[in-house]
Amino acid sequence: MKQFVVFLALAVAAVSANTIAQPGFPEGRIINGHEALAGEAPYIVSLQTTAGSHFCAASILGERVLVTAAHCLTYLKYQAVAAAHGRSNKQDTQVRQITSSNHVVHENYSGGVGPFDIGLIFLEEPFNLNAVSRDGSAPVASIGLPPKKLEGSTDGTLYGWGRDNSGALPELLQKLDVDIIDYVLCKAALPSNSQVAESNVCTWTSGTTDGACNGDSGGPLISRTSDGSAFLIGIVSWGYTPCATTKYPSVYTAVSAYEAWIDEKIADFET
Repeated sequence: MKQFVVFLALAVAAVSANTIAQPGFPEGRIINGHEALAGEAPYIVSLQTTAGSHFCAASILGERVLVTAAHCLTYLKYQAVAAAHGRSNKQDTQVRQITSSNHVVHENYSGGVGPFDIGLIFLEEPFNLNAVSRDGSAPVASIGLPPKKLEGSTDGTLYGWGRDNSGALPELLQKLDVDIIDYVLCKAALPSNSQVAESNVCTWTSGTTDGACNGDSGGPLISRTSDGSAFLIGIVSWGYTPCATTKYPSVYTAVSAYEAWIDEKIADFET
C-alpha cells in the first residue's frame, strides 16, 4: 500500500498548495453516511492486515471468490473477514487467511488512478454461505453480477467502514444512498483531463459532497432490482481529494465491463 499512500499524500499536498482538487484514492471514506443495519450487506468483506487493521473491502461472488480493487492487492499476507458489522469484533465472523498467490490483478492495470482497477481473491478455505445466525438470517452471502450495463442513472447504496466527516474510523459498517450515473454523465461532470474511462461508473449528487470519495476502496456499490435483490454495480476505485470538500463525482470500476474477465479467471481457478 505504500506507493498509494504516498500518491494520495502528494495529491492532498497539491490541494493545499493550489486549492485545486486532485485525483487520488479515497482513503476508505464515506462522506455523510450512516450506520447500516447488522447483516444488511452480507456480501461485504473487510480486508485486514495480519495484525487486524482494516485497509480495504471486497465483495463475495462465490464461496471461494472475492472481487475488489486492484490497488488494494499489495500485501503479501492478509486476511478476509466476513459477517463483520463491527470491523474489530471477530465474534461470529468467518476469517480466511490470504497470500498474494491467492489473488489476481487485471493484467492491464498499471497502478495509480485509471481504468482496469479490479482484482479477484481466491480462497483456499471457502466461506460457509449456508451459515445461519441466531436470528435466522444469513450472515455471509454472495452478491450477483449486474444484469446489464448501466445506461443513464439509477439509485444505489454504498457500504464500507471508511472514515467519516470527522476523519474518525467508524467501528460499525456505514452506508450511503447514492445516485449512480453512467460514464457519459460522469465524464461531463468531471474535469476534461480526468482519467475516467468507459469501464467506469460514478456516484454524484450535483452541488453536494455526497458521493465524493465515498466508501472503502474495493468495496461494493450496489443497486437493487424491483424485487429487492441486490447486485454489484461498482467497485470503489478513486475520486478527487480532499474527500470532504470536493463536489466532483466518485469513480468506481463498472463490474459489467469486466464480467467476461471475471468468468475467465474463475474458470482458470476451477480447472
